[in-house]
Parts: sequence; C-alpha cells; structure tokens
Amino acid sequence: MASQITIYGMGQSRSFRALWAAEETGIDFTYIQVDFKGTGENGAQGSQYKQLNIQGKVPTLVDGDLVIRESAAILNYLATKAKGPSLMPADGTAARAAYDEMCFFILSDFEQPLWTQGKHKFALPEQYRVADVVEKTLPFEFAKSQAALLVLLGDRQYAAGDSFTMADVLLAQTINWAQRFNFELDEKLISYRDRMIARDAFTRALKQTEQ
Repeated sequence: MASQITIYGMGQSRSFRALWAAEETGIDFTYIQVDFKGTGENGAQGSQYKQLNIQGKVPTLVDGDLVIRESAAILNYLATKAKGPSLMPADGTAARAAYDEMCFFILSDFEQPLWTQGKHKFALPEQYRVADVVEKTLPFEFAKSQAALLVLLGDRQYAAGDSFTMADVLLAQTINWAQRFNFELDEKLISYRDRMIARDAFTRALKQTEQ
C-alpha cells in the first residue's frame, strides 16, 4: 500500500510552494499547519517537529521513511507523483535544462534579497539585524536580479517552456513574496503572477492555509 504524503507548512511562507505543488499533482496528501514559534505538538520549535526538521523550518514533506526539507526538492519530488500532465521536463532534454536554470536562478539569486530582508526584519535575533542592509542594499540587489529574470523569462508565457511546470509554482510564489515585502515589481512579472495564481490548485492551497 502506498504511503500517505504529509506536508508541514505555515501560511504563505516558502512552504506554500509545496502545498500549491501538491494540489497541482492531484495526489492524496495531508497538510499540517505548523506554529512557527510554538513548542507544542505542531510547533516548529518543539522536539517532535525538530525530529523531522532540525532547523525548525518549513516546509517538510514526509512520505513513509522519506523526509525532504527543501522546498525546491519537494516540488521536484511531487512532480514525479503527478497524475495528470507532466509538471517537470524529462531528464536529459533541453527543456529540463531550461527548467533547472530557472529554478536554480530563483533560489540562488531572485529570492535572496527577500530572505535577507526577512532575516533582518524578524527572523534573526534583534542584536544581529542590520537596518542598513534592508534600506540600502536590498532594493539594489532585487532590481538587478529582476532585470536578469526578465531576460531569462523572455517572451515565454510560462517560467520554463510552453506549459505549466513546478518552475511556475516556484516563480509565482516568489513574486508574491516580493510584493508582500514591498519590492518594486515589473508589470510583466505581476501579470505573469496573476495568471498563475488564477489556477484552481492555487485557490485550493490558499484555502488550506486559512483553515
């Protein structure tokens, strides 16, 4: 009997990628909302959760004995479980190379100013936060990364090819993140994001975070 996939997450943090991705696949799964600062049964800082994710972060995916703690790795794993159209190009193809390039760019470049702002605004202990990083450095870094993203995206309607893939989950969620953090976004990216979040799977995922 196949094991039941469980996804641990919190609101519209990075973990929302995993929840949205799971909804796109059409698989059966359980979603558990985690209290990020809590220490109880569903608290991210509690001993029970830290047995799964020692850093007390989200998301975490559990499938039998398999535990995955990185959002992009979770998306790729979920793509292999999809019951409908493929959500990740096949290995060894040009389409897969374009997919990997986009995903790795988002993780290594585009989201970095966002996570740095999060760390220096609320995640780090107050004595380690540097206000000048947020106010002076990050707008420049984000603008530079956004310009590169627009070139990489080109005229494509989707993040990494002619159809929806997990790269679109990754990119649209990161654009949402940038908007919530009040970074200046190009209208092309906002339009792209709006098309992606109009998907039924996004709506279902969002409802789960509101329960």
